[in-house]
Amino acid sequence: MENKWKVLDTRSEFESPFMSLIADHCTHRERNLEHTFYRLKFKDWVNVVPVTSDGQVVMIRQYRWGIGSETLEIPGGTLDSFEEEPLAAVRRELAEETGYDSEKIIYLGKVEVNPAIQDNYCHFFLALGAARRGEQELDSTEDISLELVSLKEIIPLINSGKIRHSLAIQSLLYALLGLGESENWPKLER
Repeated sequence: MENKWKVLDTRSEFESPFMSLIADHCTHRERNLEHTFYRLKFKDWVNVVPVTSDGQVVMIRQYRWGIGSETLEIPGGTLDSFEEEPLAAVRRELAEETGYDSEKIIYLGKVEVNPAIQDNYCHFFLALGAARRGEQELDSTEDISLELVSLKEIIPLINSGKIRHSLAIQSLLYALLGLGESENWPKLER
């Protein structure tokens, strides 16, 4: 589909170390209409599903300010710069948040986080043979505890609402498909 909007002016409404709010004042090419569209500019994000040699997923539990409660999710974070490669960010985040590393990290794909208002992607990775190599090196604002969860428990935890973080769920489902665990998916009733 052709974009029928022409940008007349772009300005930054807000800047922070993590994101920018951009306003694009536009006119429609066919209608006598002007409108300002707002978008959030973020660096890309990464998520990794670390699986130990005995089939345990290394998960993290942390408090999330946006919802005001803790979540059970997987390690991940933001690229340090717009130029950083997602694989480098995954290795860094995995080590920092868990103390784990893996010799085999597989790229699973990426999704548009929220294309209505955001311009970034979340890249998904699977880390096979994940093993503890050191201690967590958390940022000063992070409080993260580790939990090992069997691959077989992932779908029940999602179904029960114990795993609710949408990007963590997407990452886990991509990983389960990649591992051939899709038979554990719930059957849809027709």
